[in-house]
Amino acid sequence: MISYVHYYRVATYVVALFFFTTCFNKTKTWKFTDIHSLDVRVLDTKEWLVKTKADIESLNKIMLPQLDYYKKKNSRIYQKLDNPYQKIKTEFFNIDSTYKSMSKLLKKMKIKASYSLDDIPKNNSISYRDLFNDSRERIKKSMDSYRKNIKKLKKTFKSTKQVLFFVEEECLEYKNSIYDLQYRRNLGQENIDRFNKKLNKAIFDDTNSSRSKKIIDISKTLESNRLKLDSFENFLTNMEKVLMKELGGSVVLIPKKNMHTQLEERFKTGKNEYIQILKDSRKLIESL
Repeated sequence: MISYVHYYRVATYVVALFFFTTCFNKTKTWKFTDIHSLDVRVLDTKEWLVKTKADIESLNKIMLPQLDYYKKKNSRIYQKLDNPYQKIKTEFFNIDSTYKSMSKLLKKMKIKASYSLDDIPKNNSISYRDLFNDSRERIKKSMDSYRKNIKKLKKTFKSTKQVLFFVEEECLEYKNSIYDLQYRRNLGQENIDRFNKKLNKAIFDDTNSSRSKKIIDISKTLESNRLKLDSFENFLTNMEKVLMKELGGSVVLIPKKNMHTQLEERFKTGKNEYIQILKDSRKLIESL
């Protein structure tokens, strides 16, 4: 049997596309109404810390030799690199410390199941809700500063004809395209379903007629096409891991002239082939 889509319906793709692009273009809100929603927000912060820690480890490998070089060659650029770099590390430390304090306080609340966010902890004068709100504001402020200083680093490296390349950030635009492609693929599902009925008939009723042989041959081509489509979708889904392995980290410094060339070419070629396969598959089915 040929099946181009193993999950989702058309409406689901539309919703997923909206959700994905909306969420990734905005910082997750830190609102909470009860201990359960607070737990989710704390988990979001933990996930951010894990990802960002990997970025900073990669960034450290870049910055140390760059700072050493510009300290000797150009003190102005050195300062423009070192200042935001130090602030980035400081803000990460601040967020990590705040997260640990919040986790400890949240754990205490869970142990005392009767506690609510409006209760006041022992030896304190404000409620849990106010304590968490204060932590939330500190995290938000530090994250804003973190992003601001990342932009400053990028701007300074740009003046040296280099690009500070964050793999996850750069892959985002390409990864978003998977939802549009899967939506297009799903539009042909009715044709596939009709073809499968004809294939069943060809296999079980009459395998010797020229029409049945043609249907079986087409089914083999469609199966090959399905595997190619799956392969490109898999590339889009896992492109961050692939690039990190190829580039040696989640953050790399690239000469401006080499920026995006290889990644863009792989994406454009794969996307064009994907769309052409959909067109060819439709024509094959309609030829019956």
